[in-house]
Amino acid sequence: MFSFLLLVIIYIAFVSLGLPDSMLGAAWPMMFPDLGVPVSFAGFISFTICIGTTVSSLIYAKLNEKFTTWSITVLSILCTALALLSFSVITSFPILIAAALLLGLGAGAVDAGLNNYVALHYRARAMNFLHAFWGVGTLVGPFLLSYFFANGLSWRNGYMTIGSIQSVICILVLCSVKLWRKAGESNITKDGNKPELKQDSKPLIETVKQPGAIAAMLGFFSYCSMEQSSMLWASTFLVSAKGFSEGSAAAAAGLLFWGITAGRIVSGLVADKVPGKRLITAAHIAIAISMILVFTLPAAAIPLALFLLGMGFGPLYPTMLHQTPEFFGTEYSARIMGLEMSSAYIGSAAMPALFGIIGRNITMKLFPFYILFFFLMNVAMLALKQKNAKREGILK
Repeated sequence: MFSFLLLVIIYIAFVSLGLPDSMLGAAWPMMFPDLGVPVSFAGFISFTICIGTTVSSLIYAKLNEKFTTWSITVLSILCTALALLSFSVITSFPILIAAALLLGLGAGAVDAGLNNYVALHYRARAMNFLHAFWGVGTLVGPFLLSYFFANGLSWRNGYMTIGSIQSVICILVLCSVKLWRKAGESNITKDGNKPELKQDSKPLIETVKQPGAIAAMLGFFSYCSMEQSSMLWASTFLVSAKGFSEGSAAAAAGLLFWGITAGRIVSGLVADKVPGKRLITAAHIAIAISMILVFTLPAAAIPLALFLLGMGFGPLYPTMLHQTPEFFGTEYSARIMGLEMSSAYIGSAAMPALFGIIGRNITMKLFPFYILFFFLMNVAMLALKQKNAKREGILK
């Protein structure tokens, strides 16, 4: 019973990871005039958050050698709460960048720590639903901001509210220490056995040369580029290019996160029965249809397209991760996964920032074409990875 209660606490903690992820894109149409900065500067904030996330993810293993998962999680959520509360009062953009770095540092440690803990102590389905609860967190921000905007309140009220919710979650995790102690911090798997961890000592360049490795890396790069760019710029695109009000744009952009959450819940329910290849094909079809809707239907239909786009995003990331040992075997899977994560972080950090520059200096109307480019890259790279695996005899 304590194991189930602890899993509930972990899910709530993962909600805290999703809470800030949807805030910046939904709030930015009102933030940048208030801060007196160009519209493209959202990319700098997003880039800084990603840098912080990358750093804390990379050092998590060292931290976990000295501290428990519980203590790291509490401290990390506290960092994100302080960062979000700071967002609500800061008026200087350079100081806002510092708060964004703190936000990223906290988020990365929560992400790495809880994923690792659930992988060691719970079954695969629990891992699928863990990522669905990230989606639950992302649903709150846009609709909260939409309500505040409609009632004449500021984006600062939104960040203050989200920061307060984050603080409550931090206190909840802090009070759950007895559950963590009862579960223990040993590396015991859900089957009751110690995991066999094989260290891959081969040079990194040899891993990169494995057939399909570069395609896999570009697959993650392209996915995170289109996902993070959509999360950051969808609301601004609707205001700048489609004539939406800030409130209606925030609500419409929120449907993207509803779609991601729904997609991950559905994929979690069927993951044990439906092959990963079919899940990815279905995801690509959903994204393709959403692109057609954006390009062919009037502005009023775009919220539906964003929901469908999110549905397509939902299964891709966890399914691509799950396929890594299948495509590359156990000998290289750990190193390949590290390369995939690095590529994902690069896409998340750089490509939304790049579109901010494009949108500012050319036009925000290029947003759908930008997403389409990375979608086509993702389709091509995953097909190439599949082809290489079949040629090497790894897949039938």
